[in-house]
Amino acid sequence: MLTKHSGLVAATLAALLTAACGASEPPEPTEGPSSDTASTTAQEPPLTAEAALGDLTAVDFCALLDEKALGTALEKADAEVDFTVPGFQHCSIGVTATTSLWVSVGDLFDNSDNVVWPSEDVEVSRSLRRQSIEIEDDGCVRALTFADDITLQITAVPPTDVEHSDHDGLCEVADAVTDAVQTTVLSEAAPTQSFRPGSLAESDACELLDEAGVPALFEDGIESYEHLDNHGCSLGSGLKRATVELSFGVDLTDLSEFTTTIAGRPTEVRPLEYGCRVSTPHIRFSESRPHEREMVTLSTVSFDPDRCESAEWIAELLWPKLPAFRG
Repeated sequence: MLTKHSGLVAATLAALLTAACGASEPPEPTEGPSSDTASTTAQEPPLTAEAALGDLTAVDFCALLDEKALGTALEKADAEVDFTVPGFQHCSIGVTATTSLWVSVGDLFDNSDNVVWPSEDVEVSRSLRRQSIEIEDDGCVRALTFADDITLQITAVPPTDVEHSDHDGLCEVADAVTDAVQTTVLSEAAPTQSFRPGSLAESDACELLDEAGVPALFEDGIESYEHLDNHGCSLGSGLKRATVELSFGVDLTDLSEFTTTIAGRPTEVRPLEYGCRVSTPHIRFSESRPHEREMVTLSTVSFDPDRCESAEWIAELLWPKLPAFRG
């Protein structure tokens, strides 16, 4: 749950103080921008997500980490990168600081609805906004919002087996990673991701759900919500009330963990507190990283005792529509 932040109060006080000063002192005449400044401004249009990241369906999120900037920033935080795992929707980064932690970079979403987060906002350059978002639970979130309201998230979280984490340390690392990403996006030099033949990147998640007849299983009012990067699709009566989600990702994968077979594909079924997650591996993400595989994940929301039964039933319909599994 998000918590309120005093930044709003500070901004209000600043506005009141500015107004008070303006009422007590006559304004001084100001000069217009010089021709050099005007020329520079004209050459620097507002930075959109596509200008900074390229094709939003093929962003190489790990490549957004400017190595020099990241090294300098993490050194100040007394931290270092252990490994990175690329993916369709984000880059996962293992970091060692005062403790081990995970950082993800990516998870693009469209904030054109102007969802207001309790946060500290700074306009960096060319209408790029940087947000420091306060959350109650362990974890630290930073966001870069482009001129077209598309937002890129940087999230630092402790490992799941850690009961109490150093919140300040998490945020210090999140800030360091955000500094490095910010350097890359402002340069407009982010490389795009290349995919192997037969990759899930060639598939449309919403089309797969339609072809499998999944939306027709629900009562009237179900809608499809395509993820901005085209690598996921949610079904529900509203984006925040999704009952089924299909997403493509990349995981460090041991095929022996997929002990169930559904529609001829190795499958892992995992009950969740309020639903079920069913996953099946696909091809290796790249030849250079043989232990990382593309992954199809079907998540369902259910409060039934047998909450995985319906998820497995949907997987029976959906798996045959996927590109062929290659072990």
